[in-house]
Amino acid sequence: MAMVFCRGCAKELHETAVTCPQCGASQITSATLPPANVGSPWMAIISLVLSIVCTLALFDQNEWDTETIQGLGLFSVAALILGIITINTKRPGYGMAIAGTVLSGVSLLIFVGLAVN
Repeated sequence: MAMVFCRGCAKELHETAVTCPQCGASQITSATLPPANVGSPWMAIISLVLSIVCTLALFDQNEWDTETIQGLGLFSVAALILGIITINTKRPGYGMAIAGTVLSGVSLLIFVGLAVN
């Protein structure tokens, strides 16, 4: 039976106590509480998938018409926007969002270069 000290009044209490019997102070640390913005990493996943599709499309050896370049450019823009939103709001899937943002940014620059030529 281990004893710890209360966070509010410094009286000794049992380590499993949720609140202090003397002062009523909560003994649960903020590290044990789940984060407030826990959610699904859906935006990061979509960003990564769209950017991978755009990057793989760059390896296609066939000639592309203007509509194909514009469509892939829109995919890159969508992936870039979703990745930036995920990074700025610190949502789950932060690493995937960074990878999606980098890949879609590079792909978008290449598609813009292809559209200009």
